[in-house]
Amino acid sequence: MSCEKNLLLEIPEGEAQLIVEGHIEQDTPPVVVLTRSVPVFSNFSPQQIEAAFVHGARIFVSDGAREYALQEYNTNNLPPELQKLVAEQFGFSPDNNGGKLPFTFYFYTSPELKGQVGKNYKLRIETDKETATASTSIPQLNPIDSLWIKPHPNPKMDSLVALWYRYKDPDTVGNCVRYFTKRNQEPFYPGFFNSVFIDDFVNGKPFIDFPLQRGEPKTKEPDFDSYSYFRKGDTITIKWAAIDMAHYRFWQSLESDFGSRGNPFGAPVKIESNIKGGLGIWGGYGVLYYRFIVPN
Repeated sequence: MSCEKNLLLEIPEGEAQLIVEGHIEQDTPPVVVLTRSVPVFSNFSPQQIEAAFVHGARIFVSDGAREYALQEYNTNNLPPELQKLVAEQFGFSPDNNGGKLPFTFYFYTSPELKGQVGKNYKLRIETDKETATASTSIPQLNPIDSLWIKPHPNPKMDSLVALWYRYKDPDTVGNCVRYFTKRNQEPFYPGFFNSVFIDDFVNGKPFIDFPLQRGEPKTKEPDFDSYSYFRKGDTITIKWAAIDMAHYRFWQSLESDFGSRGNPFGAPVKIESNIKGGLGIWGGYGVLYYRFIVPN
């Protein structure tokens, strides 16, 4: 007991950095969410989230032929179903009566610009304090060949099925994919532990069969008895998105960090970013949708 000593560590907060969360997919306008980082040990509340948004920034996206200026909007004018989706991503529940969020969510977009497959898009952000830039592309689409189901290996859980897919990889290195699933009327969710793939080990193979885990919100712990499975009678919609290498590295590093949290043997993970002058991601999606109804 005489060798023990209480230590009180004062950890500096660090300088707030610009955080970019932006994407563009084909036939859809760009969306950019601009915030500033908050201290790790600060309180996490709706008021703090709302205070972190950066307002009045000058944001431009160029497709090589024209530069488009993005305008700032907020969720107060969005319908309740879209507000519910935004709340889900941040772990908050809308008001049960009016469906309003407990905070106002801000984003930048331009309805004039729609993404196109095969094009590159440059992002430029200017605030009173800094400038940030990034570049991304919307890659060519590599479709899923077929979908089918397999029963749960435990006969006592015969209402659950696993979804499998067959994929033909092109004979070019560096094809990357991010996927989302939607079950019935739920929103689209990415894979819980891993939502991105790269063809490092399967490049050029004619057909590869893999299970496709059901996406789930990261705001709550999954039920591991039914994790990754669908139920008989479910209507499944798959969002299958081609992404470029920088976009893949961002999600791969972020999900690797997410999966190692709480592990006493885990190593620190550096979150990759393609933002020069800030943190985060500016990424393109080349999207295909698939619908599959699980037989009863």
